[in-house]
Amino acid sequence: MTDVTFTYESDACDSRQAYRARVRDLSAVARADGQYYSVHDISAAGISLEIEGAQPPLDAVLEVDVFIREKPVVTGLKAQVARHAGPVVGLKFTDLTEQQEQRLDKLVLEVQKYLISKSRSSRCPIDDEHET
Repeated sequence: MTDVTFTYESDACDSRQAYRARVRDLSAVARADGQYYSVHDISAAGISLEIEGAQPPLDAVLEVDVFIREKPVVTGLKAQVARHAGPVVGLKFTDLTEQQEQRLDKLVLEVQKYLISKSRSSRCPIDDEHET
C-alpha cells in the first residue's frame, strides 16, 4: 500500500486560504444588475470572476448567484473585492450562511474527487491547474 502525505506550506505573502477549483461551465450572476460573469475559479473562501471592462473597486461588496450550465449551485453569496489581476477579479466571501458554506464545500470536494478519479484512471499525477 502506498503512503500518501499531504502538506501545506504557507508563505507570508500567500493570501490564499483554501483549495481553488476550476469548473467548466461555472458562471456567476451579480444580483444588483443581472450581469453574467465566467468564473475563473472558486473555493470555500472566495471566487474569481472574469470581468472585462469596468471592474468594481477594491472592498466593494457584491452579491452573486453561482450556476453550472444555468442550474443554480449556490445563491445569495456576499463577497468583497479583494484583488484585481487583469480581467480577473478576486472576491472573498463574507457572512456566509451554514447552508452556503456546505454547498461551497461540496462543490469543491466534488471537483477534488473528480480529479483524483481522473488521475487514477489515467495513471498520471493530479494536475489541479486544469479545468474539470
